[in-house]
This record gives sequence, C-alpha cells and structure tokens, in this order.
Amino acid sequence: MSDRILELRTENQRLKQQIQSLENKVLSLVGMVKFESSGGQERKNVLNEHLLELIGNTKTQLNIVTTKIDKFYATELKRLTQNGVAVLIIMNDRGNIPKAYQAIYDELKLTPGIKIINNPKVRYLLVFNSEEAIYSGGSLDKDELENSILIVSIIKEASKLRKIAEIFSLMLPSFMRN
Repeated sequence: MSDRILELRTENQRLKQQIQSLENKVLSLVGMVKFESSGGQERKNVLNEHLLELIGNTKTQLNIVTTKIDKFYATELKRLTQNGVAVLIIMNDRGNIPKAYQAIYDELKLTPGIKIINNPKVRYLLVFNSEEAIYSGGSLDKDELENSILIVSIIKEASKLRKIAEIFSLMLPSFMRN
C-alpha cells in the first residue's frame, strides 16, 4: 500500500508540474494580442506613437500596407532606410491616391531601400516587422490618424505574425512571394 501511495504522490507532483507549465504558457500569451482605441481628445496620438515606436525598433525589414503615405511618415521611412532597413510598401496605384500625396509617392518610389508594390484593393493600415504588427483602419497619414477614432490591434504573438506575413505575401506579385 505504501508503494502505491508513493507512486500516486510522484504522479501527483508530475501532474502539478505539467499544470504549472501549461499555466505559464497561457500567461505568456496574455498581452501578445492587444486592442486599443486611438483618437478622441485623450487618446489623440496613441496610434501614431505606436507606429513611430514600431518604425524606430525595426532592425531588418518593415512591411507596410496602406492607401497613402503623408510627408511626415515618408520622412520617417527614408530615415529608416538610411540605417540599412529595407521597407516594402503595398499601396494603391498612383492614380488612385489624392493628388496631394502623389509627389510623396514619387519621392518614395525613387528612394533606395524602399520598394512600392501597387495594389488597388488596399483599404486598411498594416505595419509590421518580425516582432510586432499594428493593424487598423486609416492610412499612414499623421493628421488623419490623429483626427480619427480607430480600433488598433497590436500583435506580438509569433504564430499570428507568421499568419500576417503569409497574408502580406499573398498581396505581392507571384515572383516576389517566398
């Protein structure tokens, strides 16, 4: 009988360790996908701050899906390429973006380190690197993001980032897909 009790205690201890391990895994996932609001008087710059932080923390490649880009973000992207970071942008065709943004488009198109792929079906904002993604409505326009009330999704979980990269890849021409 005492052998059986010893065996059950050992089994009980092993199960407790497995439960603890599972709890730790679940807790590590909490906070890996976060939803916030951006806009209004008190949260006016939340999305812009997150985007600038993501851009600044990118070390190898930044991927962007947007309808248009303003002068402020164009400057940030050019500064990023000066640090050796590649920028891949999927955005509307030049003819489908407002005239005020076409000169910025042309400037970005000529910037070494920035590659623009046209896709007329773009209707959202997605900015991501290998560690984090930000998804929202709107476009990469500082004033537009300040003056809009938007839901912001911030993703840091590896499997979700891989899925986002797959979706991004589907938007690329077939010869650019990996």
